[in-house]
Amino acid sequence: MNISNIKEIILFEHHFWLQILGDHSRFLLNSLSTKEMPFIEQANRFKDLFDKLLMKSKQSLSEEEIVALNNHAYDAAMKIREFKLDILDRQITDKITISLPPTFINHMVNEVEEYIFILTKLIEGNVFNIDSIDLHLLWLPDGAGHASSIASSLDMTEKELIKKSNQYSKEFENLYLRTIEYNGYTRTGICNFPALDSLNNNADRTMSCFKEFLNELKKGIIEKKILGTLVPLVPDHMFREECYYLTKLSMVSNIQRPECDPTKPRVEN
Repeated sequence: MNISNIKEIILFEHHFWLQILGDHSRFLLNSLSTKEMPFIEQANRFKDLFDKLLMKSKQSLSEEEIVALNNHAYDAAMKIREFKLDILDRQITDKITISLPPTFINHMVNEVEEYIFILTKLIEGNVFNIDSIDLHLLWLPDGAGHASSIASSLDMTEKELIKKSNQYSKEFENLYLRTIEYNGYTRTGICNFPALDSLNNNADRTMSCFKEFLNELKKGIIEKKILGTLVPLVPDHMFREECYYLTKLSMVSNIQRPECDPTKPRVEN
């Protein structure tokens, strides 16, 4: 993937995020109790909306059409953010039945807020790169959550995979704790230093291994060789997010661009 101009940057962000939000809609849809019909209907509408916006973003668009897409995507992202927060609000006060844990939904809110932030800058006409510390603060706890979610969704007979997942979760949490401290160091006015370069490399190395683990997991689920409640879309979705994280990190640090495409079409369950 070669991002060389503002139009390519805008479309890259849309192709990634609109598909991610379509995935989120599917996860919510599949996890809501059948008695939560109003929420199921809303999740279905969001699924259709983000699928349509994604299809629109892949057409040949004029500058005016891209401006319109930016605004439509912003409105849709704001609405699904409110929807997720409504679910989270009801979940922590025991007013909704849903099988996803609160932190999983909270991380989905974090992600849509990142897209909203990016869209706000693009609508203002600003092209920028988020620095490595901000990328780590978003995606390392997300990766830890992914690994923990996998461990809890595997059948108890999958001891080795559960052990691997829990180990990845611990490694991401440790990297996240380093990031929090390093973020404090930037109050000195120094935003690049050798220990941060080391953190970038460690995050790249660990996340790259986790990506391969996700690919193997997806393959095993598709072939019915791995037991549990995971569907193929889950590791596929996680892989695209980790790929995006490393792609963005390569733009602002000394790590190499990963050999993957965060905008590749989702696997259908």
